[in-house]
Amino acid sequence: MVTIFFFSSQPAVQSSQLSGSLTRAILGSVWSWFAPSGQEVPEVLISTAHVLIRKSAHLIAFLVLGFCTANAVRYLTASKWRVFWISLCWSSAYGAIDELHQYFVPGRGCQWQDWLLDTFGAFLGVGIVMLIMRRRDRVQ
Repeated sequence: MVTIFFFSSQPAVQSSQLSGSLTRAILGSVWSWFAPSGQEVPEVLISTAHVLIRKSAHLIAFLVLGFCTANAVRYLTASKWRVFWISLCWSSAYGAIDELHQYFVPGRGCQWQDWLLDTFGAFLGVGIVMLIMRRRDRVQ
């Protein structure tokens, strides 16, 4: 949660520079394998990949949060449904708070689409823990 808060606190310019440099590095490496030598990566490809990397960061960060939350909650209750719902609601609520927090960061905005992506990522993370719990129960 601290890591998510840290990245959400970055002003839009700083955040865009960080993800932009990551995008250019990844695309530059991949592009050099497939493109004729000396040909530059098209800007439209860079901007599209930039959006995908930024949205993937939402998904991955909240997948990890959902996984960690569910892993912690499973020690508090024996009910798998409680583990699922408490973890998902907690992670989703944090996603909503994170988006609200971004409203007050210069150049950033509060987007409900990002909250949905956060919640979906949390759902995947919680789902992984649920599958592990289910498999563990079958083995025992």
